[in-house]
Amino acid sequence: MCRTINGFDVNALDNFKSNIQHVLDREFDKIDDIFSAAQKDGRGNICPVTIILPTLAAMSVKKVQKKAAKEDRPCDSEEVWQEFMKLLNKKIHEAKDMLLERFNHICSQSPKSAKFMYENHSMAGYHEEEGIISALKHGTIVIGQLGMSEALYIMFGYDHTTKEGMKRAKEIEELYLKLTSDFKKEYKLNFGVYFTPAESLCGTALRKFKKAFPEYCIENITYYYDKDGNKIEKEWFTNSIHVPVQYECDPFEKIDIESQLTSYGNAGCITYTEVGETPYYNIDGIEKLVDYAMDKDVPYFAINLKISQCHNCGERIWDLSLDKCPKCGCENIDQLGRVTGWNIAA
Repeated sequence: MCRTINGFDVNALDNFKSNIQHVLDREFDKIDDIFSAAQKDGRGNICPVTIILPTLAAMSVKKVQKKAAKEDRPCDSEEVWQEFMKLLNKKIHEAKDMLLERFNHICSQSPKSAKFMYENHSMAGYHEEEGIISALKHGTIVIGQLGMSEALYIMFGYDHTTKEGMKRAKEIEELYLKLTSDFKKEYKLNFGVYFTPAESLCGTALRKFKKAFPEYCIENITYYYDKDGNKIEKEWFTNSIHVPVQYECDPFEKIDIESQLTSYGNAGCITYTEVGETPYYNIDGIEKLVDYAMDKDVPYFAINLKISQCHNCGERIWDLSLDKCPKCGCENIDQLGRVTGWNIAA
């Protein structure tokens, strides 16, 4: 997965200590495959589970509204928030149980089911006598999320592009981080927080949400208005903790907002920006964006741009809407919408 971050490996710590002793004793032949608890190669994210935050928000509002109606009083937003956080706590624990079940099932398989992974050390640390858990225990087991923006709108009528919304968003991420850190210690497995790249799931989740909660088919949740006042039906929830598409801002402001949350995604995250005009003639501008993201400690940065290239004459067009080359008329055109790969964390 493109946004994977493999952090400190709880299962390499003993190896790390013993390997240091082997070095001190000059017993180099006894050094194990996994040398460092910070090793990245030969590891990966294993079986993520993603929590749909807007669904939890809608469930929380409905529960508090029902209680308030019985008591003939208004629905209190702070009560909704407490209910949401309690429900999120429960779902994170359920996600942990699902991940443990999946992990144990995977580890029960024969190494022959993915033989190449152990032969070429795609998953490092494999010892035949111990089984494939010897390699997989070094992977990262992640609990993901999507729809931060919509969840906050459902509960409060604003999202994390506001000061108050950002405060709430950080409380959500602090809960994620605390619980996954506790799981890591308890189960000695590398649990982590994941900002899911849920391109297809975001659409599936929204379609199911509309059927389950038609009362929340409202502005900024299932549709928005563009700058010309046109109503735009959304086809997906906002991915993970990203700024929603309807929020008008420049790339630097988007980095400012999302960089306040990316550090919580210790198992994987991304921040990307849209470039409206061609960067081909503004390389300095692209460099400034990358430097700015680096200064804000964004671990993984990408830029969305618009490039089409003709296979016939090689003409490069800074537009994705063309179906043929304006220079030679050829319809065989490659189109590129994103440049990814500024993995800038130290």
